[in-house]
Amino acid sequence: MSYTTVIVDDEMPICEELEYLLESHPDFQVTAKFNSAQKALAYLSANPTDLVLLDINMPGMNGLEFARCIGEMQLKTFIVFVTAYEKYAVDAFSTPAIGYITKPVSQLSLTRTLRKVRGLLDALNKPAAAEPAAAEGQPGQAEAPVRGDKITVSRDGKLYPVTKSEITLAYVRNKEVFVRTARGDYYAQLNMQEMAAFLSGPPFLQVHRQYIVNLDYVEEIVPWFNGAYMLHMKGNSTTDIPISRNHIQEVKQRLGFR
Repeated sequence: MSYTTVIVDDEMPICEELEYLLESHPDFQVTAKFNSAQKALAYLSANPTDLVLLDINMPGMNGLEFARCIGEMQLKTFIVFVTAYEKYAVDAFSTPAIGYITKPVSQLSLTRTLRKVRGLLDALNKPAAAEPAAAEGQPGQAEAPVRGDKITVSRDGKLYPVTKSEITLAYVRNKEVFVRTARGDYYAQLNMQEMAAFLSGPPFLQVHRQYIVNLDYVEEIVPWFNGAYMLHMKGNSTTDIPISRNHIQEVKQRLGFR
């Protein structure tokens, strides 16, 4: 299977470099390169494309605005940001992007990201399985994905039962849901809506569409720009968790600050 790929960067040498790196991944075929987000947007609206490698800091329409337009247009295109600046990572959470690579781009970082993109594209293109027939005389009903206070998660091919009280954080990465415990991070075979139902009620709170936190494990509340805040969790202060504006008031109430 091959995947159509568009590169958008205001510096054409960067576009050429990315195209060169993609030669090691022949299933990703570069169909167009643009140094203007507006021109790329016009192209994508008329040409179905699997993947866009997108710069952020560009004149005119920047990459964040471009990605939001893709989301509003509901184009079935995966976006990976390729930027020289780490400072945009938080803003990138509010767009449909599924990846974030910092320049200079290494073959290793690109390979890891494309591996995830392949999986998502293959899952998207996989025919849906037929619904099992309901038992005779019984109405069809989907079984609830989560019961009780325990779920089974996985890591390195092994399964682990985890209780609610062990979870410090649940988050989305590349459209997959993970949970964090004192023993590390694990893949959860749930979507974020199901995870939110499982972790409903205190001490858990969904503070962002991609994050549910155990408030008992919040270590720092960091003021950010324009009245926004970030959370740092105990045991992993390197993870910056943004609080969506529509959740700030509830976080303040639950954690007791103004």
